[in-house]
Amino acid sequence: MKRILLMPLIAILLISAKVVSAQEPRVSCTNMTNTITMTVPSANAKCLTVLNNERAADGKPLSEARISSAAIVINDFVQAGKADPEVTVYSTSGLSGVNSEIYAVATSLTTLINEINQNGGAVTLNSALPFLPYQDKTQLFTALPSSINFENGMGVRAITAYGDSGASVSNDSLLYTVQAMSLDGTKYLSAVIPLRNSQITGPVDSTTFDWNALPADSWSPSLSKLDEYIRSIVIN
Repeated sequence: MKRILLMPLIAILLISAKVVSAQEPRVSCTNMTNTITMTVPSANAKCLTVLNNERAADGKPLSEARISSAAIVINDFVQAGKADPEVTVYSTSGLSGVNSEIYAVATSLTTLINEINQNGGAVTLNSALPFLPYQDKTQLFTALPSSINFENGMGVRAITAYGDSGASVSNDSLLYTVQAMSLDGTKYLSAVIPLRNSQITGPVDSTTFDWNALPADSWSPSLSKLDEYIRSIVIN
């Protein structure tokens, strides 16, 4: 599968860790403009940073844009052949400094979050879930959407996959994602973590498959545990 996450323009180790328990430290990553702090399964995590914004050149895929950001890569959730499990914070002002189509993702997400608040927390997706990093492929489906809060932000958690339009979905393409905004609107949070489900043994038609019928314990990593890590986040 084509790697879907943006490669960083520059990567530096700026990660610090504070042990909360013997198994689950609290780690922090910063690029001096954006900072993310969260609880992770172990110290097996690393920091990736992009210091400066860089537009995607005319005629080039928008996924080639580079956006000032700080990300924690959670190596405990690495799955062979799939995208790295990254939780990334961008500044919305940084998004506006690159291609307008990328900044539009943030405005679409803000509109969706406002609708969720107006609906008492209920999530209704009438179109594709706003998603960063920007993808060249098609969002094939979204399932199990729910609102999720952390200390200074709110967003949407869902299961999704990207591929060629009309393609089937398998364990090779399943992703857990959270797309969220800080309460003051200055930061955009993206979590993208590869998933597997023991009940899925081959390609499925995502338009007819009953995702709600899958047992909670069939997901790897556990969705409830991933939600717990997201709720531990603070972004600045």
